[in-house]
Amino acid sequence: MLKSGLNPLTNNFMNKKLLTFGVIALVLIAGVFYFFKNPGTPNNTESPTKISVALDWLPYAMHAGLYVAKERGYFADEGIDIDIHAPADAATISQTVAQGRDTFGLATEPDVLVARAENIPIVSVAAMTQGPLYAIMVLDKSDIARPRDLKDKRVGHAGLPLERLLLDTVFKHDGLANGIDDVKFINVGYDALTGLLAGKIDGASSYYTNQPVIAEVQEGIKLRTMNVADYGVPSYYELVIVTNEDVAKNNPDIVERFLRAVTKGYKEAAANPQEAIRLMKQSNPELDTAVANKEILLEAPLWFADNGTFGWQEESKWSSFAQWMKDGGLLTKPVDARQAFTNSFIESLK
Repeated sequence: MLKSGLNPLTNNFMNKKLLTFGVIALVLIAGVFYFFKNPGTPNNTESPTKISVALDWLPYAMHAGLYVAKERGYFADEGIDIDIHAPADAATISQTVAQGRDTFGLATEPDVLVARAENIPIVSVAAMTQGPLYAIMVLDKSDIARPRDLKDKRVGHAGLPLERLLLDTVFKHDGLANGIDDVKFINVGYDALTGLLAGKIDGASSYYTNQPVIAEVQEGIKLRTMNVADYGVPSYYELVIVTNEDVAKNNPDIVERFLRAVTKGYKEAAANPQEAIRLMKQSNPELDTAVANKEILLEAPLWFADNGTFGWQEESKWSSFAQWMKDGGLLTKPVDARQAFTNSFIESLK
């Protein structure tokens, strides 16, 4: 008589088979769990997140960390497909970011405060520089040693409302009772260096890390600079990274991933500035590397706060500068400076 059921050999085989299937099932379940728990990691099969970053100007050394992050694949590692571009008009960055046409933009602290006074919902998520870059530049061979020496002389500017208040503060602080009214204030647009070298003006406003470097490298002419922060202007963040409030609130993962890659890029650029410029040149063949290699040595020390953190922002700088702008008539209404910036994303990277 045949016995019902399986013989011992068959039974043993089936047990092993069931055990194998069980192990495979557990691996698959663990894999699915990991996928859903870590949707933002670059190891998943999701398409990269496309973002755009509007620069504050044509690419120059200040942007080196962004290009290092791009060329080294740090954005790709974060699942980001990035477009870095110079805007047709830097004055529109607040609008393009607020409207979502650009995910991020580089703007000045004054730009952010003016925008918020006009109900444009942008917020600074990281500081690019820990202080102002604005300065008055003069020929080094001139007898102009400090701002008050420009009394009755020709001072060029680009026509920005902020410049008028900056230089008026500087001149009054240095002893000119009537401020800019004690100099011949001339609108020369963005070509102040040409006018200065040609002798058409005696001094001009400029970023001390830019046009003076161009004059020395390209023309062999040395300039002297006087930083506005040394003459009564409250310290502020010359450049910050902004996004719109909706992205910051509803898509914080995008901001965090972006800033993680940016931070890596700027740390590497600071550690090896010439290599950073070489990498930047790959995306920007028109870059003058001789100028950029000197610029970055002036700019890199400004990328990190006293606590060693890239992007960190202090409430006191925002509040004091907002009050200075309000007192100077540059804000249409009071602005809560505490709402204009956040350190939450930078803190999350620690």
